[in-house]
Amino acid sequence: MNLKKRNPAADIIRILAFFLVVSVHFFLNNGFYSHTVTGEKMYVMTLMRSFFIICVPLFLTLSGYLLRRKQLEKNYYVRITKIILTYVLASLMCVIFSVAFLKQDLTIKNIILSIFDFTAAPYSWYIEMYIGLFLLIPFLNIVYNNLPSQKSKIWLIITFIILTSLSTVLNVYDLNSLDWWALPSSSLSTNKLIPSWWEAFYPITYYYIGCYLSEYGLKMNKALNVILIVFWTILSGTFCYWRSYNANFIWGLWCTYGSLFNIVLTTLVFALIININYDKFPHKLSLFIQKVSGLCLGGYLLSWIFDSIFYPMLLKKVPEVTDRLEYYFIIVPVVFIFSLILSYFVSLLQSLLEIIYAKCANLIKRKN
Repeated sequence: MNLKKRNPAADIIRILAFFLVVSVHFFLNNGFYSHTVTGEKMYVMTLMRSFFIICVPLFLTLSGYLLRRKQLEKNYYVRITKIILTYVLASLMCVIFSVAFLKQDLTIKNIILSIFDFTAAPYSWYIEMYIGLFLLIPFLNIVYNNLPSQKSKIWLIITFIILTSLSTVLNVYDLNSLDWWALPSSSLSTNKLIPSWWEAFYPITYYYIGCYLSEYGLKMNKALNVILIVFWTILSGTFCYWRSYNANFIWGLWCTYGSLFNIVLTTLVFALIININYDKFPHKLSLFIQKVSGLCLGGYLLSWIFDSIFYPMLLKKVPEVTDRLEYYFIIVPVVFIFSLILSYFVSLLQSLLEIIYAKCANLIKRKN
C-alpha cells in the first residue's frame, strides 16, 4: 500500500481507542468505583470516565468503517487467525507474569482451559465478543450494502439504536417515588418503559454506524463538533454523577458501552477525526502511526500486566482515592507506552511463528 495515499484517520482512531482503554482502566484499578461519589474531584473523575468509556465503541465503529466491503469468502475468514494468535501469545505472556511475579499456582490444564475460556488475559472479553462479530460481518454487510438508499441505511441504524440503546436512558428511573429524583442512589428500583431484550447486541449498532461513516461521512464544522463533544461529555458525566451521588458509583445501563450517551459521543469523536485533512501529513509520521496502530490489540491485552505492576504501588503510596487523580497523567502514559513496547516484542514472535508455519506448509506441499 502506498503510504502517501493512506489516510491515517483509522490508525489514529485505533491508537486513541487503546489510550482510552488504558485511561478507563485507571478508574477500574484506582478504587474509584468503591468511593462515595461526592465533591468536585469525584465530579471531574466522573466526567473523565464518561469520556474514556467510548474506548470499545470506537474500536467497534472502526470495524464497520474498515470492513464494510468484506464479503463471504475464504480469504476473509483466514484473517481471524492473526487475531487469535495475538490473543494466545498475549495470554501466555499474562500467564507467565501471573506465575513468575504474582506467584499464582497454575497447572498446564488450568492454563489451557483459561485460554479457551478467555480468562488467561483478564482483558480478553473483547476478543470473545469480537470473534462473534467478525464471523457475522459478511452477513451484516449483505444487509447494509443491499439497502437501496442512504435514507434506508439511516433507518437501519435508528432501528438498532432503538433496539439496543434507547432503553439505556428510558428504563432507568423509579417512577413510583417523587423523592427518588432528589437522590436516585437511594434506590436501584426502576420502571421499564420499552423492551430491552436486545441491549447486548450493541456491537452491531456501532458496526453499522461505522459502515455509514465510511460511506457517507458526517460533515460538521470542526469547532461545532468539538463543542458538541465537550457538551455531551458534561451531560453524560453529570447524569452519571447525579445517579450515583452520595453512594458508590452505580453501574447502570446509562454508563455502559451500549449507552445512548456513548453512541452519540462515539459518533461525534469519530466524525471529528475522519473529517481532519491529512493531505499534508508527513510520510514518516504516517508510517510511525501505522506501526503503533498495529500494536494496539496486543497492547490492549497486555496492559493488564502493567496495571498489575503500577496500580498496587499507587494505592500504597496514595491512600485517598481523590488524591490519585493527579497521577492519571503519569501512570496512564506509562502503562500505554510499556504495553505497546511489550506488544512489539510479541508481534516479532508472532511474525517468527508465521514464517515457520509458512515454511512448514510449503515443505509439506513439496513432499506431497
